[in-house]
Amino acid sequence: MIRKHKLFWVAVTMTLPTAGWAIELTDYTTVDSFYQEAFVNGSLNLNSGNQDQTSYHGSVFGNYDITYSTLPLVWGIRVDGDLEVDRGKDEGSDSEEGYDVFVHGNGDKYFNPEGLFFGYGAADFGYRKAMGAEDADDPFLKIGGGVGYGRVINATPLAEVLRVVEELRKYGLLSKEPSNQTYLDLATVVAREEEYKSKYGFEDYKMYWIDDLEKVLQKAGDLKNNTLGTVGIIKTQDVLINEPISIRKHGWMARGGAGFVISDYSGEDSDPSVDASFEYALPFSYELQLIEEAGYSTILSDDIIHHISNNLSLTYEIADRIDWENVWSLDWIKPSEDNMDDIITNGLRSSFRYYISNLIDANVTLSLTSFEDNVDDNGNDDMETSLTFGLRYRLR
Repeated sequence: MIRKHKLFWVAVTMTLPTAGWAIELTDYTTVDSFYQEAFVNGSLNLNSGNQDQTSYHGSVFGNYDITYSTLPLVWGIRVDGDLEVDRGKDEGSDSEEGYDVFVHGNGDKYFNPEGLFFGYGAADFGYRKAMGAEDADDPFLKIGGGVGYGRVINATPLAEVLRVVEELRKYGLLSKEPSNQTYLDLATVVAREEEYKSKYGFEDYKMYWIDDLEKVLQKAGDLKNNTLGTVGIIKTQDVLINEPISIRKHGWMARGGAGFVISDYSGEDSDPSVDASFEYALPFSYELQLIEEAGYSTILSDDIIHHISNNLSLTYEIADRIDWENVWSLDWIKPSEDNMDDIITNGLRSSFRYYISNLIDANVTLSLTSFEDNVDDNGNDDMETSLTFGLRYRLR
């Protein structure tokens, strides 16, 4: 099954167009970067008429992701949360709510800043309340550490530069095609956005930021009349400030180590665990990004349970304000005992996003979910299909 899905994604990538740039995003090897984003996505469904009372189902999903990278040290935090509210159509049905918040943090310290071997520490925190439950579960807390090899580089600054140059070319502002080194020099300036904000302030940093980009193009002799001009400044700011772009990154890394569950959702501690993970990222062009993340964990106890997870995503930028996101997720719990069945959850999700502004997008998502537990007639035998419409707001 896994092989068939991966072959499908490879076939999809081969049918999508890519931009014919001389420079590739994988040529961007600058390690120093700062990346953060935060989104809130909501939907609400109301039904009334031919039923005892108005029924509704609403959901809010949010996430926050921050990564800071230098040669010797990389750290990141990701927060995922969702809230659901529901009321049935029968008279007297009460409103119910459920929520789930999960936080993952990690720090990677490279033994040799120029090398690829590193040691890492990680921590997970979870807090949840099931729909219809009276009380929330006990908090989940897990810590761990180990060693790893590899590095994933954030190449989004170069992707943004490619888009800027595309606009400058479109409006006839270039005297010649920039060299690969010029592209990289421009990307270095773009990557320092947070530094400009800190030095010049949030309101004024843009003029200094874009001025330094212009100086790079002037030094290379790539500008007609040796200036961006009013149109060039406006289009550069429009691309860098007003047009959204999802992360572009490349590289791979593998981790292996041990962990310990201090408290699970039942309030109990657990035996040590063995953990491993793998991440692979490849941008086929500045429009198309593939990200593969796989994980494995098992508790070292008498009754070993293997937990395997996999997330494969493919994001394609159809236009400056339209993204097509596709995700295949797998969660596989495999007990070692002969009398216990595997539990496998497979999900496919395809979303089209139209960015109304750089902060708000309207989206439509088709989801297919399969749950296999080898138990018949328990309400989850068939594949679930859903089509949802929503709005997403970008906080950062």
